Amino acid sequence: MKTILLTLLICISPGLLFAQELTQTVKGKIIDADTKGPLPGANIILLSGESMAKGTSSDANGNFKLEKVPVGRQNFKITFLGYEEVYLNEIMVGSGREVVLNIEMKESVADLDEVTVYAYNDKSEPINQMATISATQITVESTSRIAAGINDPGRTAQSFAGVSSADDENNELVIRGNSPRGMLWRMEGIEIPNPNHFTNGEGGSGGGVSALSTQVLANSDFFTGAFPAEYGNALSGVFDLKLRNGNYEKHEYAFQLGVLGAQAALEGPLKKGSEASYLLNYRYSTLKLLSKAGIDISGGDIIPEWQDLSYKFYIPTKKAGYFSVWGLGGISSAGSTVVQDTSYWTYRSDRFRDTEDHQLGIVGLTHNYLFPNSKTYIKTVAAYSHTKNEVTVDSLDYDLKPATTESENFAYNTFSFNSFINHKFNAQHVLMGGFIFHNRGYNLDASSLNFDTGNLEQQVKSKGSTQVFESYVQWKYRLNEKVDINSGLHSTFLALNKDYSVEPRLGIRWDITKQHRINFGAGLHSKIEPISIYLAERELNDGSVIQPNKDLKITKAAHVVVGYNWNFAPDFRLKAEVYYQHLYDVPVDPNDSTNTVSALNFSSGFTNDKLSNQGTGRNYGVELTLEKFFSNNWYLLTTASLFESKYTMPDGVERNSAFNSKYIFNVVGGKEFEVGKNKQNILGLNMRTMWRGGYRTTPLDMEASLAQNREVRNYSRAFETKVPDYYRVDCGISYRKNKPSWSWIVSLDIQNVSGRLNVWDEFYSPETKKVEKNYMNGMIPILNYRVEF
Repeated sequence: MKTILLTLLICISPGLLFAQELTQTVKGKIIDADTKGPLPGANIILLSGESMAKGTSSDANGNFKLEKVPVGRQNFKITFLGYEEVYLNEIMVGSGREVVLNIEMKESVADLDEVTVYAYNDKSEPINQMATISATQITVESTSRIAAGINDPGRTAQSFAGVSSADDENNELVIRGNSPRGMLWRMEGIEIPNPNHFTNGEGGSGGGVSALSTQVLANSDFFTGAFPAEYGNALSGVFDLKLRNGNYEKHEYAFQLGVLGAQAALEGPLKKGSEASYLLNYRYSTLKLLSKAGIDISGGDIIPEWQDLSYKFYIPTKKAGYFSVWGLGGISSAGSTVVQDTSYWTYRSDRFRDTEDHQLGIVGLTHNYLFPNSKTYIKTVAAYSHTKNEVTVDSLDYDLKPATTESENFAYNTFSFNSFINHKFNAQHVLMGGFIFHNRGYNLDASSLNFDTGNLEQQVKSKGSTQVFESYVQWKYRLNEKVDINSGLHSTFLALNKDYSVEPRLGIRWDITKQHRINFGAGLHSKIEPISIYLAERELNDGSVIQPNKDLKITKAAHVVVGYNWNFAPDFRLKAEVYYQHLYDVPVDPNDSTNTVSALNFSSGFTNDKLSNQGTGRNYGVELTLEKFFSNNWYLLTTASLFESKYTMPDGVERNSAFNSKYIFNVVGGKEFEVGKNKQNILGLNMRTMWRGGYRTTPLDMEASLAQNREVRNYSRAFETKVPDYYRVDCGISYRKNKPSWSWIVSLDIQNVSGRLNVWDEFYSPETKKVEKNYMNGMIPILNYRVEF
């Protein structure tokens, strides 16, 4: 018996050891924030737990490796002579995957003889060193932590001050009262098309499902105003996305199955002994999988289907710098059908059916070369993108015969090129200059039914290409260890109609003390309309066809933002920003009798109305953020935004814009618990509360509507009324189980846990002769199970 017990003890002892202490490798690269050059000899120290204190140093290439780091939340300190210290707190270390940290350090302006180096502790400071205000860093972890963020950068950003969603079914962002069409998406340093499935039309900046997986994303920057000079073609916000490199020493895998989709990810080294790596992620919609398994959840409608592939191949060389090939591809389709039994038709909309098909493809090549002086680097990015969005809407009569009421087929093929050179003269002066080129090929075909004549009229039919040229220069001047000044100039030229914009930018950051900071940003910005708007066609009475918008100017805006940050306690901060935005050269329809057709009132879509640049607008407000950064296993983010969003038509009357909800309040928080026998597993609880004013509407004229038995609105009071306030509570729970060499995570997010039906719009129904309401989504549970190894 003793022999048997001894044998069993020997067999299970490795498992007991693993149960007592699961560890993982933490590695990465330490570089200069301005030159992107490696910092050899930098020290990285594990701060968590006195008995576990350990550290290492970076090698000649800036790489470091710290082995046998206990799983769980860990804190790290990075130091290098003459550079400001960096603290990385609450980094999640799991048993399934190695942790890779890419760390950028800023050279200190203070004399080396000084004992201490001044540094303002702001854990949300953006990656871009030229950003001074209205910018924050979105970590990959935050997109998975925030309740109902569903690993979507766009839905995560809705928790920030001044940001809200256009509607529940879309992740478009309304920023400071601006139309969502003012957003710019960038990836790896270059402008890309809207990276979302089920985009809702021309100029749209969002969609129903993000085509990007957080599995391939690195930490990224999000801007809400006064952008640095390198960013053009944006009025309201910028999402500057980064892709991470794969693990260059170890092959790792992850699989996930959830309500939205199934995905598989793999990464690893391309060549042993080299830093070259690959990273791949593929996703496929769960609803289509269920349908193929014989489970019908569509209710007779067309089943929404989507799939995407994202990837990055990183290839460093010894003398020619490093290269990376990256990309994103996705397809999606959806639609609605008509009930064949006409006795069930109540509303006019019951006889309409539609189909939509979308294609997205992006492939890019990046080259980064650091000169031997270690102070100058040049970065070049070339990308080719393809998008195709096809929408068809039919109306059926009572004999079920269809008639097309709307048909759109827009395809774009764009080659983009961005190259800049960055030189660091010293710790005080950094200069960057660059050039951007886009060749936009297009194939446009759209027609719409004229209900008065019964004819399907061509709105645009054009094929060709045009070019956009951009250039920029920006200079960072660190006056001393407390004051940074970022200045620059951006210019844009549209070859289609030879219009241009010259845009100076200025940003100042003053660290008064280690707790107090003042920020300032100002500049001009601009946005080009979709090519289809410029090439829209109208047929005159004599049968001739004109393009009324060919000479439409680029929309412009002036931004001024002042901010204050107060780190009043460790890991706590209070942030306030006051902003004013003046928009001009805004496209409007000067002959519009409703006084509502302004580019500031629409999130997306195509029109062939004759537009002119006689419109203006202004947005102004104040934002407050009280934040407790993630530490001691909990975090809290509370924001309050009070603002006004106005637009003016050629009649000179200033009106509320469609997005003038006036206020937005968010409360986001969460708590993690270390559970299990050895406290190596993590239970997470998260909540998000969102409350904002309802979007604007134009009041119905009920007397006229009843008399004419059709919807009639009182446009003399355009956008004076609004739908009821929007309110939603999201909850999330997750559990991470760390096991020897692998881990699994199960999570449940519930969007709109109370099931509240927020009102989207109100309309007059000729069928019921009443005012009816369109509602947004009710409760949506999102369950995911993930395995990492």
